[in-house]
Amino acid sequence: MDILFFKYFKREFVILVIACFFCEVGFSQNDDGARIIKLDEVIQLGIQNNNQLKIANTDVATANENLNQSHIAKAPIIGLNMGYNYIGNPKIFEGFYEKSTTVDYFNHQGSASVFTSMPLYYGGGINSQIDKQQLIVSMQESVAKMTETEIKQAITTQFFALEKLYKQIEITKQNIVNTDLRIKQLNSRVANGQNLKSDLLRTELQKSNFEVAVFRSSNSIELISNYLDILTGLPTNTKLKPVLDGILIPKAEVNLEESLNDAYQNRYEIKRSEINVKIAESSLDITNSGFKPFVNANLLFNTQYPAQWPNYSDNILNYWAAGISLSWDVSSFYNLKHKVNADQLQIDKSNIALEATKDVINQDVKAAYVRFMESVRNITTFKKDVDLALSNYKIVKSRYDNDFALISDIVDAELQLNEAKISLNNANIDAIIQYYSLQYAMGKL
Repeated sequence: MDILFFKYFKREFVILVIACFFCEVGFSQNDDGARIIKLDEVIQLGIQNNNQLKIANTDVATANENLNQSHIAKAPIIGLNMGYNYIGNPKIFEGFYEKSTTVDYFNHQGSASVFTSMPLYYGGGINSQIDKQQLIVSMQESVAKMTETEIKQAITTQFFALEKLYKQIEITKQNIVNTDLRIKQLNSRVANGQNLKSDLLRTELQKSNFEVAVFRSSNSIELISNYLDILTGLPTNTKLKPVLDGILIPKAEVNLEESLNDAYQNRYEIKRSEINVKIAESSLDITNSGFKPFVNANLLFNTQYPAQWPNYSDNILNYWAAGISLSWDVSSFYNLKHKVNADQLQIDKSNIALEATKDVINQDVKAAYVRFMESVRNITTFKKDVDLALSNYKIVKSRYDNDFALISDIVDAELQLNEAKISLNNANIDAIIQYYSLQYAMGKL
C-alpha cells in the first residue's frame, strides 16, 4: 500500500509541476502585446498628449494674447487720410437756364492729412481693463492646472485599477490550475466509486466560475487600457500592464486638519473662485470709470491743393495743429446706475460661490480622509482573513485527503481562500488609490 501510495503521489506531483509550467506559459502568452508602463511614465504621457489639457493650454495662450492687446489701448492712434478728385469745369447759368458761362476751374483737387491721438485719462478704465484681462489670464492658468490635476487623478485611479485586475486574474488562474488537478483526481475517484458524480460536477462548475471571472477581468483590462490610451494619447487598443516599482502601500500618518489646510491653500478651485471675485470687482471699476471724463492729446498735419483759404488760389496749403480734447458723457450719472448695482450683485455672488467651493472641498477632503483610513485598516483585517482561510483550507484538505471531508467542503474552503486573497489584493490597491485621492483632495497631486 505504501509503495502504491508513493507512486500515486509521485504521479500527481509530476502532473502538478507540468500544470504549473503550462500555467506560467499561459500567463506570459496572455500578457503578450501588453505595453509595460510605470505610473510616472503614464502621467507624463497624459500631460504631454491629453487633448483636454491641450485645449486648456490654448486658452491660456489666447488669454495672454488678449492681455497684450489690452495694453495697446495706451498706445497713440495714428491715422492717414488722402483724397483726390477730378473736377470738370463748372457752368454758371443766368435766369432759368437762359444763358451759361463756363468757368475755367482747377480740375485737380487733392488733400492729405496725418493725425494722431493719445489717451491721457480715461477715468482709470484702461488700467482696469488691463487688470481684468490679467485676472482672466490667471483664471485660464488655474483652469489648465486644475485640468492637469484631474487628468493625473483619472490616470492614477485607472492605473491602479488595472493592477488590481491583473492580480485578480493571477490569483484566479492559479485556482484554475488547482481545480484542474482536483478534476483529474476526481475522475479517477469517481471511476473507482470513491466519490459521487455530483462532486465532479460541482468542481467543474467551480472551474467554470473561475474562467468566467478571468474572462470578465480580461475584458475590463481592455476597456481600462483603452480609456488610458485616450487620456495619454497612446494609439487606441494599446493594452497596458502596470508596474508598481517603488510604489509602497502608504501608512496612515495623515491629520485631517492639516489636510484641510493644505486643500484650502492648494486647490485650484478655490484659487479660481478667488479670481472670479477679483474679476467681478474689476468689472465694477470699469463701470465706474464711465462716470469720469476722457482726455486725449491730438496732433494733426494737413496739406491741401488748391488752397481755398483764405482766398481761392492755385497754391498748396499746409498746416498743423496740436491740442487737447475732453469728452464727458454727463448722462452716465443716471445711465450707469443699474449697471453699478448689477456689478455689485455679481461681486456678492462670487463671494458666495467662493464659500460654496470651500464647503465642497471640505467635504471632498473629509470623504477622502475617511476612505483612506478605512482602506488602511481593511488591509489588516483582510490579512487576517487570508491567514484564517489558508489554515482552514489546509485542515479541510488534510481531512479530504484522508476521506474525512466531502468534496463540497474542500470546494467551499478553496472559494473562501480565493475570495480572501482577492479581497486582500483589492485592499492593498484600494489603499494606494485612496492615498492618491486624498493627495488630489489636498491639492498635492
